[in-house]
Amino acid sequence: QKSRRTVDANSRTSFTMSNSQEEPLKRMSKLVNSLMTKPDAGPFREPVDWRELELFDYPKLIKKMMDLGTVKRKLERKQYATAHECAQDIRLIWQNCLTYNADGSDFWLLAKSFSRRFEDRFKKIKGEYDVGEDIVTAGKADSKAASGGATAITLDSKAQLASKIFLLSGMELSHVVTTIENRCPKALEQVGDSTHIEINVDALDPRIFMDVEKYVKDKVTSRHSNTDQVPEDVNKGGSSGSSSKKKKK
Repeated sequence: QKSRRTVDANSRTSFTMSNSQEEPLKRMSKLVNSLMTKPDAGPFREPVDWRELELFDYPKLIKKMMDLGTVKRKLERKQYATAHECAQDIRLIWQNCLTYNADGSDFWLLAKSFSRRFEDRFKKIKGEYDVGEDIVTAGKADSKAASGGATAITLDSKAQLASKIFLLSGMELSHVVTTIENRCPKALEQVGDSTHIEINVDALDPRIFMDVEKYVKDKVTSRHSNTDQVPEDVNKGGSSGSSSKKKKK
């Protein structure tokens, strides 16, 4: 049986931004707009139209496509939990270009130039604000330890994660959904009238599962730090059921 958590499809686009990330994300928005207005930004403004350009090997080499227009739309829809998360998508734009194009080619050099420009400006934002690196990287130490070999995720671990997801706040849940969307989109499924999204815990890759599990555990543990025990068995045995999270106004 699958362990799932149903969330509102709009929860990623309508959650209330924490004060610590509101300003750095505004700066990221200005930075993206500035990059898009550069005369030589044409190749990065919209998704690579590999069919039109007959670059049929592009989707084989580039596993996750990204462009400035997509980043801008995600910022407008408040789909980034942190500025660091946004920066990772922007870096992916340059990295994809460097991966696909030959070293020293015009496009390769252009990507290098934009990467330097971006990092210089992002460094200033990091100097003024907490961009949320600690939030995004939570659990990576554990996942690296597990990456040495395939680690089976037990049914009990899946049930506990599904249970604890119910205890997250709106912003925390939005962060989990965005993380899964970026790293394992197959674990998100639209249901019914498409106003809700299910997190299919069974579909998470082991490494991503461990990262999400660590993040959720840290949040739930900190919330219950003044209690005797963190709830472990909420809805245990019934984790295959679904629950709806109402839209935030």
